[in-house]
Amino acid sequence: MLIKALKKALPILVCFGLFIAIPMNSQATTKVMWGKTELKLGQIGKVTILADTPLVKMESNGTLSTVRMLKKGDEYRVYSYKGQHNGLYGVGGSSFVQKNTAKVKYETPSKRKLALVTPKPIITTPVDPPALEVIDIQ
Repeated sequence: MLIKALKKALPILVCFGLFIAIPMNSQATTKVMWGKTELKLGQIGKVTILADTPLVKMESNGTLSTVRMLKKGDEYRVYSYKGQHNGLYGVGGSSFVQKNTAKVKYETPSKRKLALVTPKPIITTPVDPPALEVIDIQ
């Protein structure tokens, strides 16, 4: 009888333990939209595709190979920039969009938008310890 009760209670206890062990974020994160894309931490800008343009990868010998074509009107987050090959915008996953003002528009986020995704430092106010009262016992 006790074993049957333990078999039924064990999954509930395990779920409860996992629920307690998973840290809960007290600050709800809100999405900060910038055009068609969500602004992410670490993002330095975005590219808007003005005309179909290739998404490229840099090979080990320094040449570029086309991964696929990006369509006009699409927007992509930019996380890095390389000066090679007349400029490459790093869009993640070791993929790049070549700098070309006729086909690609690059923008940086405003300071106001950046402030919305930058983590705020947690400032704690120091608390003085309670004063000790000395009582003379005789």
